[in-house]
Amino acid sequence: MYVCICNALNTGAVNKAIDDGASTVAQVYKACGAAPQCGKCKCAIREMLDDRTPLKVSGQPVAGALPGTPADPLRVAVRAA
Repeated sequence: MYVCICNALNTGAVNKAIDDGASTVAQVYKACGAAPQCGKCKCAIREMLDDRTPLKVSGQPVAGALPGTPADPLRVAVRAA
C-alpha cells in the first residue's frame, strides 16, 4: 500500500527505513531518498514509527510493549493487589 503518493513510498519502503534505524519522519524521508511534498503522509509515517518503535523506560527498550499496554501485566497485577 502506498503511504506517500507524491514520492511513491509504500509500506515496505517505510518499514525498511524504520528497520534500518529511522526514528523520525524526516529520517524516513531521507532513508528513502525522498523529501516531503504535500505533507499528507506525515501522520501515516508517524503512526508507523510509533507502532514499530519500542517503548523506552528509563532509557531502556521495553521488549514487546505496545502503546497503552503495561510492559509487564503480572507486575501491574501484583502492585494492584
